[in-house]
Amino acid sequence: MYNSIKVFPAANGDSFLIRIKDETSIKNIIIDGGKGELCHQMLKNEFEQLEGQTQRINLLIVTHIDDDHIAGIIKLYKDKKINTSIIDKVWFNSGTLISSKLSEDEVSNRDIPILSDDPSRKMSVRQGETLEGILEETGAWHKELISTGQLHNFDEITLRILSPDIETLKELNKKWDSELKKLLMERLRKKKMSSKTDYHKTINELCTEDFEEDTSLFNKSSIAFLLEDKNYRLLMLGDSHPSIIVNSLRNLGYSDENKLQVDILKISHHASKKNTSPDLLKIIDCEKFIVSSDGSKHGLPNKQSLSRIVKSMGKPVTFYFNYSSMKKIFSPEECKEHNITCVYLDRDNDYTVGG
Repeated sequence: MYNSIKVFPAANGDSFLIRIKDETSIKNIIIDGGKGELCHQMLKNEFEQLEGQTQRINLLIVTHIDDDHIAGIIKLYKDKKINTSIIDKVWFNSGTLISSKLSEDEVSNRDIPILSDDPSRKMSVRQGETLEGILEETGAWHKELISTGQLHNFDEITLRILSPDIETLKELNKKWDSELKKLLMERLRKKKMSSKTDYHKTINELCTEDFEEDTSLFNKSSIAFLLEDKNYRLLMLGDSHPSIIVNSLRNLGYSDENKLQVDILKISHHASKKNTSPDLLKIIDCEKFIVSSDGSKHGLPNKQSLSRIVKSMGKPVTFYFNYSSMKKIFSPEECKEHNITCVYLDRDNDYTVGG
């Protein structure tokens, strides 16, 4: 069996294609659509190739509503040159779906705002152009909440949902309007501090700093899962909160003594220091880590997050970056001292991490 994950150049967002091939079939899973024209063109090329090979997108996962995850999905569906009918199933916990499943009184209109990269050009998609509206028309939307504890099977492939939990979805349902306003204000506010990086600090220095968890409720609602087959484990964390992932993994029997062995881990929230906790790393054993970020927003990736990984794993680790602009994070001396290998996927324009 051959497994690979393509890490698209999604600007400051996420977009991935997981391909699992055995002797009889090929399964394709797309996660999020990122941002930017290059990401869109590459997704478009993948659709054309899959259609030409009579393959399907067995599952499209939209992890949560942040525009760096869904903007590319909306663009994909609105591009009439892309045959989106090859998508079999879509997972998306939309605001309307959450309301319909968790409220006595359903809220029927929770349009998802998409923001331009230019803060002066606030834009909210019109009714009928929301992702919900688009998915309603396709018939592929799996209109059930995706939450912790669920097990989804695709032949010999299993997807274990680790995030979000129902408590988070209930909280988001109650606070949707206030959280959306907070998200919009954060996107539109120009923060001088938001672009600062911690790359000038050493790994040892960064590992002494305290951990403080992300406070974004939308990130907390992100879909995260463990993909497993007979010989392979892939941990896709979206923008999830580590406390929820830790709780899910401990419920599955993993602990400091019985660590989860993972072949590849996609680091949460573009390797933000607030989404990779020491408690999470204590129960995971992995050598290959994916970082999706071009470094253009909020000083991400944080070197502190990556430093925690280096120290916690206690063995050689490899970081896969989808932008070679991230070469500035670690010095050659640090890489040598701490047994770090950095792979920049845009160098050969392949963007593929093998299993």
